[in-house]
Amino acid sequence: MRITTETLPQRQVALTIEVDPERVEKAMRQVARRFAERYDIPGFRRGKAPYEIVVRTFGREVIFEEAVEVLSQEVYREALDQLGLDPYGPGQLERVDPEPLTFRVIVPLKPEVRLGDYRSMRLPYEPPEPTAEEVMEVLERLRRDHAIIEPLSEGVAEPGMMVTVALQARDAEGKIVLEDEVSFVLGHEEPPLPGLAERIAGMALNEKRQFELPWPGDESRVLQVEAVLTGIARYFLPDLDDALAQTIGEFETLEELKAKIRQDLAAHKRRQYDAEYAERALEALVDQAEVEFPPQMLEEEINDLLEDLERSLRRRGKDLESYLKERNQTMEALREELRPQAERRIRRGLVLYQLAQEEGLSVPEEAVEQEAQALRQRVQASEEAWKNLEAQVSATIRSRLLARRALERLVEIVRGDVEVTAEAELTSEAEAPVVERASTSGAPK
Repeated sequence: MRITTETLPQRQVALTIEVDPERVEKAMRQVARRFAERYDIPGFRRGKAPYEIVVRTFGREVIFEEAVEVLSQEVYREALDQLGLDPYGPGQLERVDPEPLTFRVIVPLKPEVRLGDYRSMRLPYEPPEPTAEEVMEVLERLRRDHAIIEPLSEGVAEPGMMVTVALQARDAEGKIVLEDEVSFVLGHEEPPLPGLAERIAGMALNEKRQFELPWPGDESRVLQVEAVLTGIARYFLPDLDDALAQTIGEFETLEELKAKIRQDLAAHKRRQYDAEYAERALEALVDQAEVEFPPQMLEEEINDLLEDLERSLRRRGKDLESYLKERNQTMEALREELRPQAERRIRRGLVLYQLAQEEGLSVPEEAVEQEAQALRQRVQASEEAWKNLEAQVSATIRSRLLARRALERLVEIVRGDVEVTAEAELTSEAEAPVVERASTSGAPK
């Protein structure tokens, strides 16, 4: 057996494997023997027909093709062992030449990642501090949350009142595009439609009005609006004083409340900044790294993205076929659309994995087991189902935790904190801070 190799782009190598004629003849005789044992040949008991008779009965071409099928697997494995190749996936048989019997196989190699001098990477770390204006915005939201609302049984809508309006808006063709009942403080909060506040001002309780308003974001189009004032109420904001602070929480003074708001805002902005900082660090490392991977890996990643899309569509009661019809798109076009995203995911994943290897990072098995069991509880998997899923689930969790640890280490490096090597601990969410409580309240917007 003679082997020649040709290095191809994108982590592939072409093997040209020439098989000795003697081995081809031996393989053909083995195939003929199996045929003789499997099929009835006139004049001979099964397994007793001579080679020449079997060839004459079935045809040399048939015997040769069967031998080629067997030899293609055998010589491919032998060639990999002889060359010391550890392929990423199955090889692709590109061509077979019959005389002499020669196989040309394209072998996908495992990805190769060169990170470069990543230890010298630095990014300025400057998390922003909350401004006085941002603290006041939170205080104003808290004031609105604790406003005193006094419904009125009669009267007209005036600035400073809370109004409730039943709206129905139609487009030029008469189709209803908005039908809702909304509440807002007239003159102090933005209504859902531009110009609505001016049209509501002066309306009496239960009065109906019809008017035109510009389409939100497109003043060249108009909406036909019908509005009914279904409620009005006096709206009193509490003073910004110590009493308000004592109402909101365990604060003695307004200054204590402001300090807590400032602290919560700083933590919130820090979390946002840290996430953006980690993303910038990863993008910088990916841009610097040299990453090569075989086309087969990219196609598999596209398949994974398609499966994600199909699951998302099923949750919305749709399927991939109808999705393609809606977009007037072929499957081939959709795959091409997903290709850049798939390539980006591969590059990021490979870079993080390589970083983890070079930094000697690992994931404690107890952390993997803890997450796996938590997932099992959430999905309520049976004992039998879990036996089939546990290994795959654990591998996925292990990979995700390792990627997270690698990203944490990258942040330590680009900040210049490479001496910090402690494993990050998963922390539970603390009690919602004042900032979050204010922003998620049920007060009218």
